[in-house]
Amino acid sequence: MRKTADYWLLFALFVAVLHVVTSSADRPPIVAPSGPYLGQVPPGKEPIIFAEGVVSTDSNDVSCAFTPDGREFYFGRFEPGRGYKILLTEDTPEGWTAPRPTPFGSDFSEIDLFITGDGGRGFFVSKRPTERGEVRSSVYQVWVTDRRGDRWGPPQRLGPTVNSEERELFPTLADNGTIVFGSNRSGGHGGCDIYSASPDGNDFNSAVNLGPSVNSASDETDALIAPDGSFLVFTSVGRGDGYGSGDLYVSFRDLAGAWLPAVNMGEAINTPSSEFCPTL
Repeated sequence: MRKTADYWLLFALFVAVLHVVTSSADRPPIVAPSGPYLGQVPPGKEPIIFAEGVVSTDSNDVSCAFTPDGREFYFGRFEPGRGYKILLTEDTPEGWTAPRPTPFGSDFSEIDLFITGDGGRGFFVSKRPTERGEVRSSVYQVWVTDRRGDRWGPPQRLGPTVNSEERELFPTLADNGTIVFGSNRSGGHGGCDIYSASPDGNDFNSAVNLGPSVNSASDETDALIAPDGSFLVFTSVGRGDGYGSGDLYVSFRDLAGAWLPAVNMGEAINTPSSEFCPTL
């Protein structure tokens, strides 16, 4: 009996040590101190590089989103030969973890994650196939993943009221469920225009072009709609009053709900380089 008891005690100790070693091996390294904004200086009125060396690197790092509680940060990074990937870093008692692929990610290029204000849904664009065995999509399509507790569910591609056979980019949603996104589908004012679609239960009504106050003969994309739908910040490439290859513009809604002519956000925001992917 004594030998049996000693055996089970040693076995329990072995399992405990193995669990600690395995947990340590699986735990991502810590790259930033715990706290809001990855321990960075809180936002001010002048643009500064964010989390240099962790989020902002020599790679092409774009299109970011915090969860509403500020404890998870997602962003896109270009990987040569693989396309864009959405990465995740989390705030833990020890600090922010090294960026790693999201649990809902795939082997296909995907980018532009937007998380709804209640934290319950994530919208992004992906070139993944709709069904297993299909070839990847040649263009980005809008997908959605629902969150239950701390887990994201399997992504689903939105239907034809939002997705076309052309490229869709940068979905964002107002609090009333209206989705806004860029698309280079035919029938617009330029090569790429901004569209919106109102909610219809668990789906959306047919997308409509936001019109000439927002769109132009240039390319418009990466539109961020305010939570209350009162303004829109977006990128336009090649307008005559621009500072560079792509600038941020803003359009406000009038009392009747119509979009007012968009204005360049000025040299405090725009530069001779490209400005895009605005996020609140």
